[in-house]
Amino acid sequence: KCSRNFAPPGGNDFQALSSKSGLISVRMIRVVMCGGERLEERVPLAAKASFEGVWEWDLPVGTLTASQRFLVLVGLPASPLYQIDDWFSRVHPDDLPWLFACFEGQEGKTEPFYIEHRVSDGNCGWRWLACRGVAKLGEDGLPERIAGIVSDSSDAKAAEQRFKQSEERYALAAAAASDGLYDWDILTGKIEYSPRWKSILGFAAEDITDSPSEWLGRVLSDDLIWLQATLEEQVRPSGVPLPSFTIEYRIRDAGNAVRWMVCRGMAVRDDCGNAVRVIGSQSDITDRKLAEQQLRQSEERYALAARGANDGLWDWRLDTGETYFSPRCMSMLGQPEVALIDSPRRWLRCVMAEDRPGLLQALHSHLSGDTGHLAHEFRMRRADYTIAWCLTRGMAVRDGNDRPVRIAGSVTDITERKKAELRLQYNAFHDGLTGLPNRSLMLDRIGRAIARLQSGGKHFAVILLDLDRFKSVNDSLGTKTGDLVLTTTAVRLLRERRPSDTLARLSADEFAILFEDIEPGLVMAEALRATEAVKRPYILENHNIVFTASAGVALSVSGYDRAEDMLRDASLAMVRAKTAGRARIELFDVRLRDHALSRARTEAELRRALEENQFELYYQPIVELGGERIAGVEALIRWQHPERGLVPPIDFIPLAEETGLIVMIGRWALEQAAAQLVAWQATYPGYDKLFTCVNVATRQLRDDNMLTRVKEVLTATGISPASLKLEITESELMTEQNEAEPTMQAIQALGVRFSIDDFGTGYSSLSYLHRMPADTLKIDKSFVQAISEGREKAAIVELIVRLAGLLRMDVVAEGIETEQERQFLRSLGCKYGQGYYYARPMPADRLGILLERKKPLPVAEET
Repeated sequence: KCSRNFAPPGGNDFQALSSKSGLISVRMIRVVMCGGERLEERVPLAAKASFEGVWEWDLPVGTLTASQRFLVLVGLPASPLYQIDDWFSRVHPDDLPWLFACFEGQEGKTEPFYIEHRVSDGNCGWRWLACRGVAKLGEDGLPERIAGIVSDSSDAKAAEQRFKQSEERYALAAAAASDGLYDWDILTGKIEYSPRWKSILGFAAEDITDSPSEWLGRVLSDDLIWLQATLEEQVRPSGVPLPSFTIEYRIRDAGNAVRWMVCRGMAVRDDCGNAVRVIGSQSDITDRKLAEQQLRQSEERYALAARGANDGLWDWRLDTGETYFSPRCMSMLGQPEVALIDSPRRWLRCVMAEDRPGLLQALHSHLSGDTGHLAHEFRMRRADYTIAWCLTRGMAVRDGNDRPVRIAGSVTDITERKKAELRLQYNAFHDGLTGLPNRSLMLDRIGRAIARLQSGGKHFAVILLDLDRFKSVNDSLGTKTGDLVLTTTAVRLLRERRPSDTLARLSADEFAILFEDIEPGLVMAEALRATEAVKRPYILENHNIVFTASAGVALSVSGYDRAEDMLRDASLAMVRAKTAGRARIELFDVRLRDHALSRARTEAELRRALEENQFELYYQPIVELGGERIAGVEALIRWQHPERGLVPPIDFIPLAEETGLIVMIGRWALEQAAAQLVAWQATYPGYDKLFTCVNVATRQLRDDNMLTRVKEVLTATGISPASLKLEITESELMTEQNEAEPTMQAIQALGVRFSIDDFGTGYSSLSYLHRMPADTLKIDKSFVQAISEGREKAAIVELIVRLAGLLRMDVVAEGIETEQERQFLRSLGCKYGQGYYYARPMPADRLGILLERKKPLPVAEET
């Protein structure tokens, strides 16, 4: 047989595919038109109506069969004969080598190929074609025929080019814009600054990272609170989009000079209304601000006079000492107009003593020429002894020697504005419900305590308290009652704290206390006092409720540089108190932090394990105790870690349940176990009734629409519903009883069975057994293995077996390890058993060997 390779193209000469190795020569190829007899036989009628050109190349014969549409797209005139290079001669020179290589590369391949190339459009231009095809191979692995279609992809290519040009225009616009652009990713906390943003402040591109501190860290403190409040309002969850914002503020540039900026922006939200990004721009308005100031200075006296109904005017001739205060100046102080104060000294006596030095310093700075104009805020005492906030503005008139001879200005009552500012500032750092400091203020206080300690100050501690069971009370009795609980708790803790301590509410039911100047040995006593205050009964709207609190303690002796770290460690200790049984006080140690980091790493590895398919199911036989025959299996998940090897479930299942990953892991296990059972039933005759037990967490019943998942598995695998049994532990079932019961009943209606695992270790309540849709009880191995310890332990097992019989439920005894245990269970009439006595959990292929043998399991056989 001759080889059917392609020879490399040489210009437009395709007369020979190759001159080496006996390659066949290219023959004249007859193209049968759409109306031709052969095309009617080999190309479906649909090709005639298609917008795509159909072609087929018979390599041994050397013929090319093509539709009329193919000829139109390639641009070939109607003719009875063609050569192969007639097609390739129409291809753009830059695309020809790739097209040729694509055809040549089909040797040994049966999967379809796709390539785009250009052909002449007959008008000095090029048309883009998308060519798809597939080769049919002969026995020697060489292509016998290559068939496919071509379609016009010019419009798609043009759209692609337009999109590319649009992106380039945007990039050019951003580079040429006078405004600096920013894009703040709320989820990652990183900000992308445009080159212009950086250059406005005099920084090179490499000087600025993607940290928010690059921006906010340079804003003047007086303006930072307003900028932060504006940004926080934008990212606050909202049902409707907030309008874009504009705010002016001052910032220090690369040379530490102060520049005025105007920031514009808006929040981008997801479908749930949560802000995911804040995008916008900022411009340098320093020149405009200077111009505004100069304009105000030149027109201030005249403008203030026009606004005399609100502002008081004053004029002080420095050379003669003559002064003038308008009637409005007096009315601000509640003084009658006749009591005009004609002396600056008398006026200054009305200024609060704490503010007087600052006002005099501002006046001196302007008169000495250090400032261009006078502008200062201060407080004055009214005639009724109330306090008024005032803003004075003024400008000096100078002689030819630049000496001030006169200064005039105005006084504005800004009391209401100051009250609003103070309210805003208070709300920014205090909890709206309890009036306590919030997390921001607590972090600030902890940071100050750290700084004092590093400067030789005294030790301190942070206690974080969380109310136990608050969520259940809040959900059952309503948020109004929940708010009363929180405000009452705040009052109690305030009474117990020392005057020097700071109490804050950090979140819904989480409080923190900063104990300053305290010996480490006394901290636990203070923490106990706080938790005991919470334990006193709450009498709220005819409800007598008793709460406990779990507390975590972090001590300054541990050494902290950041307030966030100390509060985090107190939280870790509190979480340990919760998990250890609640109503406890735990002291932080480094092992807690290491444990938290380990959990975080394990969680990340679990997510990667799902993506990389690192999980594996092991199976343990469930044996009929009467005949020692395998009746079913229990699917047990294992984690084949690339570094740690086979990880047992106890090391990752609790974390998976806590993080919600158990939903995805459990879904995978259910699908795998069902598919494997179908394979066993089909492979090994006599095991068509074999069943499989799959462990299910109650979180799956609650969060994963378990009914739909089970239906999908039954449909996909064709498994008999009766051969699928879902196992739920007794303790979990009792915790989520109300939520789990409806879902279990719906799944049971499909024919799927339920088993209650670890029975006897939880509530063992007859009421829930009577109501729950379960048909099997699994006796916990702790009872089975204690049979040899005495009659009392054996009586518990006997009681469970009899109870199951009365309720017409099957019984599976777990953890059988000895002949004595097996004999005792058989004597009770226990139907099924599993344990190391019969077989350890094993991979699916090894269990298949046991099924193939079709013999009762030998006692204590190593598997």
